[in-house]
Amino acid sequence: MRGIVPYLAVGLGAGIGGMCRYAVGLFFLQRFGPGFPFGTLFINVSGSFCIGIIAALVQTRALGFHPLLGLALTAGVLGGYTTFSSFSYETLTLGSEREWRLSLAYALGSVILGVVACYLGIVAARFVSRPA
Repeated sequence: MRGIVPYLAVGLGAGIGGMCRYAVGLFFLQRFGPGFPFGTLFINVSGSFCIGIIAALVQTRALGFHPLLGLALTAGVLGGYTTFSSFSYETLTLGSEREWRLSLAYALGSVILGVVACYLGIVAARFVSRPA
């Protein structure tokens, strides 16, 4: 893909993803308070699940997914939505507060659940897009 269109698609998607990240993070903060970063954990796991679905649909061209749409959704929306930098900072913050168990649980939980969610997203997309 050449030209300005892919950049515009990613930029627009990133703005949408960032607003979604803010809304979801705020929702969890209001429900559970500032202790454990449930919002970021949910965002990273759900984003991993979604990227699995989208990647599988784009690769198989199922449901007519165009590569530009895949780019806008993965690099754009999910790039703006997921929060690996926040994850890193919050893991370090929990550790610096001597919350070693929470820090380790958060780091391992994010990585393991994220990888599992991505795999389940791929499986779900393949199930939905397989020929009848």
